[in-house]
Amino acid sequence: MFDIEEVITKKRNSLKADRLDMSFGELMNMYEDGDLFITPEYQRAFRWSNFQQTRFIESVLLGIPIPPIFVAEDDKGKWEVVDGLQRISTIFSFFGVLSSFPEKNNLQLCEGEMVAELANININNLPIRLKTTIKRAVCRVEIVRWDSNEDIRYELFNRLNTGASPLSDQEIRNCIFRSYPVDLNQILRDVAVMPNFINLISPSSTKKEEMFLEELVLRYFAFKHFNDDFKTTIPNFLSDFMRVVSKGEYAFDLEAEKQSFVDLIDFLMANNGRELFRPKGPFVLHLFDSMSYALPKVFDTINGNEDRILKAINTLLTDDVYQGVSVLAFSTTRIRNRMDRALEIFRSA
Repeated sequence: MFDIEEVITKKRNSLKADRLDMSFGELMNMYEDGDLFITPEYQRAFRWSNFQQTRFIESVLLGIPIPPIFVAEDDKGKWEVVDGLQRISTIFSFFGVLSSFPEKNNLQLCEGEMVAELANININNLPIRLKTTIKRAVCRVEIVRWDSNEDIRYELFNRLNTGASPLSDQEIRNCIFRSYPVDLNQILRDVAVMPNFINLISPSSTKKEEMFLEELVLRYFAFKHFNDDFKTTIPNFLSDFMRVVSKGEYAFDLEAEKQSFVDLIDFLMANNGRELFRPKGPFVLHLFDSMSYALPKVFDTINGNEDRILKAINTLLTDDVYQGVSVLAFSTTRIRNRMDRALEIFRSA
């Protein structure tokens, strides 16, 4: 019989969080000193419209309560904005200090919902008293400390991820696993910007912003090295794999793994093109997962195996058993059944 109080206490003790009330002036000082940062590699672009930015500045000027921002502390004590990017970037943009997105600096306001006179106002023609009002406006800052348990940090990111543009699972992973001995993040980012990979996957702009390409690279590595039954959900499986690799607990040659994946992408693009994962239009994720699992377990290299690999791919795309895996099965069971069938096809190629 478990002790619910003991379970809850243990979970509470694994989270190290804090909260502070800080002025926007203090946050700007931290940002300019390099102690608070907004990194486009980890975050979606600052994409609020002029109206949305004006509305937020108007709210601050009128003293309307401000939702909290959420930051992750790294092992050097620096903060990265995780939730609240649009709000804090609006303030920094208005004051012309937004070095992360310099093209967005020197915001000029439009007509406000409650204060029409905000039209054409910028930092240069705003009265000193109102500049001070914005700088002194207080915002709650929720901080997840760098030494919190990773599982708890991941859950906290998910549950406090309530912004107008919520972070995807991969954006959260990139925030959590950035300060570790093995920089798997960098490999994911490197591959995600390669033209052949972008052309092969052909993601929408929204998918790119949500780090879908980075997640696909992670899925490839995770399924390539997967040899067991699923004991959790796919998002947790991917997070677990990223954790053990990033912490150096799993042997993983970053450069060799990266090169093998790049070789595969170049081969697929040259022989199949973007239609490979889009046989009927939309991107088919299970094809990507199945190939990531099966192909590397049969073929160590592309060179010398081109014809057999193409034969296996063509068989996989038309195989009735693979296509007929029941959609009624539990998702992880369905994925495993498809991967096992894919492995059979590649082994018989």
